[in-house]
Amino acid sequence: EVEAALARFRGDIQQVPPMHSALKRDGRPLYAYARAGIELERAPRAVTIHALDLRHFAGDTLEVSVTCSKGTYVRTLAEDIGGFLGCGGHLAALRRVGIGPLRPDAAVTLADLEEMAPERRDVLLRPADALLVGLPPLHLDGLATMRFLHGQAVPGGAVLAAGLLRIYSSEGRFLGVGRTGPEGLVAPLRLLASSLEI
Repeated sequence: EVEAALARFRGDIQQVPPMHSALKRDGRPLYAYARAGIELERAPRAVTIHALDLRHFAGDTLEVSVTCSKGTYVRTLAEDIGGFLGCGGHLAALRRVGIGPLRPDAAVTLADLEEMAPERRDVLLRPADALLVGLPPLHLDGLATMRFLHGQAVPGGAVLAAGLLRIYSSEGRFLGVGRTGPEGLVAPLRLLASSLEI
């Protein structure tokens, strides 16, 4: 029954966001309504559970490993699995073991970083685009780089898919994130402050 429940929640699913979340309604986060004892109707949202594996099962406790898309509420997932099993469920513990390509075994404490020589610290720090490797890159020429950094949309060239892009100068410097729009133009969405030094 547990394996059947986990199988039911793998892949693309609909999830109702919890009242204790930062999602906003009329400019106020849902948790503010929840704290005031007000429950609002929430529309389900599409999320993807890439992997949901049973690691340990004893008594009334499950330990699972989850790989999921951005926007997934793992606490809600635990409640939904318990509801499907007919016994109820809640999250007893949660440990993030990675985000994108980053893993805790490669992490360094802030205290350790503070004690290191600057050159050693620089080797360990990941670049600003480390979490964006899943986005397609777009390299701009000199003129397009200037226009992009001044907030103007630039031609996307061979980029056909609509969506978010990692934007680089022709020298390979990471500039920020852009979004493809009408007529193949790419508009700046988020720029790095350091990239504004042209």
